[in-house]
Amino acid sequence: MLKNMIAALTIVLSLSTVSLTHAQETVSPTEELYQFDKHSDFTVFWHDLQLAVSRKDKAAVVKMMNFPFSDYDHSPMIFQNEAEFLAQYDELFDPEMVKLIENNQYRQGEADQSQVEDTVDPDGYVIEHENSDNGYNLVIEKVDNVYKLVRIAFYS
Repeated sequence: MLKNMIAALTIVLSLSTVSLTHAQETVSPTEELYQFDKHSDFTVFWHDLQLAVSRKDKAAVVKMMNFPFSDYDHSPMIFQNEAEFLAQYDELFDPEMVKLIENNQYRQGEADQSQVEDTVDPDGYVIEHENSDNGYNLVIEKVDNVYKLVRIAFYS
């Protein structure tokens, strides 16, 4: 009888150790799908942005935003923080912007415009409508050596 109790205790302890180890190693679904630690590479950032936007994964998109986020360099901020962004997520990522992202409608900034206010840095990118009268453009630039959505472009 004592032998059976010891065996049962051993099994229970080993199962709880396995469960505890598994719980510590569990990664959120958002972390598993994306390569946030590799966003110094625009291609990786862009792939993750496309995936997050197509899945409406707001938590992932938040990790790709720079706050505060503005209309353009000299405007009042439109999103001071994550909560303000999440409250207006569908306004920023409307069907037209989602389509632009899905269809790779971006271009790199231009060196000859680097002195013009509110343009995209030459090493940055802009998600751009073919006709700016149809909507807004989003700017992607490096912040602390990783690409982030930083603002809405006033001039592109």
